[in-house]
Amino acid sequence: MFRVLLAVFVIVSGSVNAAQIEASHGLEFLVINGKGAKEFGPEANKRLDLISGNHQIVARFDGEVKRGSKTTIFTSKPYVFDVEIENEDLVLVVPKFRSESQAKAFFRNPEWGIETVSTGKTAIILGVLMKGSGFGSYSNMEEAVANYNRQNGIIIEGGEAKDLEDVLVNIDDKGNVDITGDAATQLKLWYTKATNEEKKAFKRWMIDQDF
Repeated sequence: MFRVLLAVFVIVSGSVNAAQIEASHGLEFLVINGKGAKEFGPEANKRLDLISGNHQIVARFDGEVKRGSKTTIFTSKPYVFDVEIENEDLVLVVPKFRSESQAKAFFRNPEWGIETVSTGKTAIILGVLMKGSGFGSYSNMEEAVANYNRQNGIIIEGGEAKDLEDVLVNIDDKGNVDITGDAATQLKLWYTKATNEEKKAFKRWMIDQDF
């Protein structure tokens, strides 16, 4: 009996591997898998413990830099990262900016790095700029990320970020669109694309179908 329980424990433990990701050199995490960083703990804007899987992390630079002889705060626009967590601690990295001009130059065409702590090796990671739509675009970051995900066919399911369009939408060389996948997944894709009014209308239609 003891051996059976031990075996089950090993299997379960292996299925919930986790690792930490840290923000370096003035970077900060804003939203993780659709939720504000504060929901993950008081220091989650700088370091996170995440289970193995694919995670959507929104981050920006917000730190002190020099403007001439004075110190000022430079804040970048937010960027969206698709991070695969396994069992290695990671660090999201940018250069250490000494001046405001260095920071501005970097963010004209930023090249982001993700460092594996155990090896010290850094790989390039894609960061997608979240484009704002006027003053106050980023005042509610969770709402801004929800809109971004809706526009890009991304859902957060089971604690992981999933890009439905990568799986479902295929376009051939003649421009013909073929949507594949099971019905439930297709419904999720179109639901993410719908406006709030369209979602309400769809919910009413669903109620009418349930006799």
